[in-house]
Amino acid sequence: MGYLLFGVGLALVVALAIYLHQPPVPQRAAPQQRNEDEDEDEFEGTMGKRLRRNFTEQRTRRSLPGDKCAVCLDEMNHGDMKYMKCGHAMDGTCFEEYRYIRRNCPLCDKPINLSLPGDRCAICLESLSRANMAHLRCQHALHFECHQQFIESGAKCCPLCREKL
Repeated sequence: MGYLLFGVGLALVVALAIYLHQPPVPQRAAPQQRNEDEDEDEFEGTMGKRLRRNFTEQRTRRSLPGDKCAVCLDEMNHGDMKYMKCGHAMDGTCFEEYRYIRRNCPLCDKPINLSLPGDRCAICLESLSRANMAHLRCQHALHFECHQQFIESGAKCCPLCREKL
């Protein structure tokens, strides 16, 4: 019993010596809290005021030619605007990229894109990939082959939401 106590005591002394001889671990500084006033000051340039005003107005109404695209901030022309179900628009290039990344409108956060790569095709139940997605008018997507067969079968509405094709 005496040897056991001696061994445990020796182990504790060695562990304490090792702990005390280690260099201190540098503490990370706490993240600085930014208040909204500082953020607004940085964003208060003339361009910032115009963008904020444009997007505030755009959130509450249908997008119009001359509005800025919420993704690339370029001015949109009637010919290159792609309207979403919520009434907001993006330029065509941004829409084609955005539809594979997010489900919601960047302005109002309403669902606008119902199918993303990785979701299952409603016909064959296999995963969709960006390379083989065909979007219906309702923004649900099917594989190109499934879409073609679905249309050729005489279908008149989406197999998921029943919106007219």
